[in-house]
Amino acid sequence: MDGGFIDLRQNHDGGVGGDSFWPSFTDIMMVVVMIFMIASTVLMLRNWELVKELRATIEAEHKAEALARSMTETSATLEEQLAQAQHANSELRMQLMRMTERSRTLEEQLSGQQRQVLALEADNQKLASSLQKYRRDALLNDDQLRQARDELSQLSSAHMTTQQRLQQVLDELAESEEGKQQQASELAALRLGSSLTEQQLFTLQNDYSELQVKYDKLFRPARSAEGKHVVSVRYWKDGDNYQLRIKGMEEEDYRVTSSKELHRELAALKEKQGNKLYVKLIIPDDSGLSYNEAWGFTVDILDKYDYYHQK
Repeated sequence: MDGGFIDLRQNHDGGVGGDSFWPSFTDIMMVVVMIFMIASTVLMLRNWELVKELRATIEAEHKAEALARSMTETSATLEEQLAQAQHANSELRMQLMRMTERSRTLEEQLSGQQRQVLALEADNQKLASSLQKYRRDALLNDDQLRQARDELSQLSSAHMTTQQRLQQVLDELAESEEGKQQQASELAALRLGSSLTEQQLFTLQNDYSELQVKYDKLFRPARSAEGKHVVSVRYWKDGDNYQLRIKGMEEEDYRVTSSKELHRELAALKEKQGNKLYVKLIIPDDSGLSYNEAWGFTVDILDKYDYYHQK
């Protein structure tokens, strides 16, 4: 017992009590160092995993950027092809409209000539009926033979006039029949052409593509929306009212416009864009426009504002 305190250490030796303190401190420090090394190792492994995850994330971002660029380029190419296809489809549609109008005109002419033929046939039947009636009266009424002879003489004169008129009508009818047959042949050919419209359109597209390629090789490059400021214009007829819609390059939907506002806006874009303004005209299948209306509008807009049609 030292200074009133009891020594609780086992196997203590009063003479060497100072020497046992340092081995105990060394053991403690060794444990501390081992804990530090284990913690450092765990931290290094964790940092290594985080580095691997970070590298994988960066690589995924690079792949996503490459995929986005590829999708953008593909979208631009498809947009250009669509614009060219719509332009070609509009031109073919106007040709079809011209053929339809011509067929309708021929049908109206044929219908009018048929009505004339029917009217002439009705007159001929009336004249023949009258002649037969007078002949029966002359044969059945012997008592009135003299009077009938006078009437018959008058009737013969009228009949000769009628025969001459009938012969003239028959000659006109023969000429009309020839014209009607010729027009019927033309109408049948037009109807056959209308039934084969889709096949002809496909053939015309191929021929147009080949001619366009040859023309481009000889004279000038093809009309392309690549690198151009594209403005889309839709044109159709609703009853007696003409409808116009326009969509700019940065706009998502079409907006309503008038003819005056359309020309003013296109003129401003032409002044700003110069030879980079590409006007994409779209005429729907059920536009209600005649060929002359659609073609006149197309030529007017493209000649005034589209880069490809500028002299």
